[in-house]
Amino acid sequence: MDLIRGPFFSSRYKAGGEFCKTPRPVQPGSMPHRYAIHMIYFVSVLLKDIFEQGKNYPWGRPEVCPRCYHYKLWGHGFTARYFHGFPCCLYLKCYRCPNCRCVITLRPDTHFSRIRSSKETIRSHLEQRLKQGRWPRSTLSRSCLRHWLTNLARQTLARLTDSWKEGLLAAFDRLLATGVTPVGKII
Repeated sequence: MDLIRGPFFSSRYKAGGEFCKTPRPVQPGSMPHRYAIHMIYFVSVLLKDIFEQGKNYPWGRPEVCPRCYHYKLWGHGFTARYFHGFPCCLYLKCYRCPNCRCVITLRPDTHFSRIRSSKETIRSHLEQRLKQGRWPRSTLSRSCLRHWLTNLARQTLARLTDSWKEGLLAAFDRLLATGVTPVGKII
């Protein structure tokens, strides 16, 4: 008897009465319509205004769903996100498409997805490290700064040609122009 019904998990009892969930294999492109997909929608906002106004910040609603282009989006509450330079979490607005059930989270266009520091902060820290040979005095941890530099080198090797000799700062700008997160882990 399945206690959890759904296309992704089947349930069974282990020996001794323990409950076990095992994932069912899912064919590519066969995700059921009722499951939501999360998307990030970058908007031009000031984090200082969001910090001061909190959930009362007047967020703009996207014109259409970026996934299915449906004309109507519902408000779907807020999500808490942390950004460097702010002592507490900031609440970012979420919307949901009634047609495809996609959840859209609005995020400042000054930041990369999944990174708390702004693009300018990342570039300036990397620039000082590459030009002067040492990290600037900062409240950011050294391990975070080293991860950025290591990930930038990995992205440069993976995405740019072997003959790329213009330097890592030029690679940062080139990757940014192509829409890639230059300091992201995912290649």
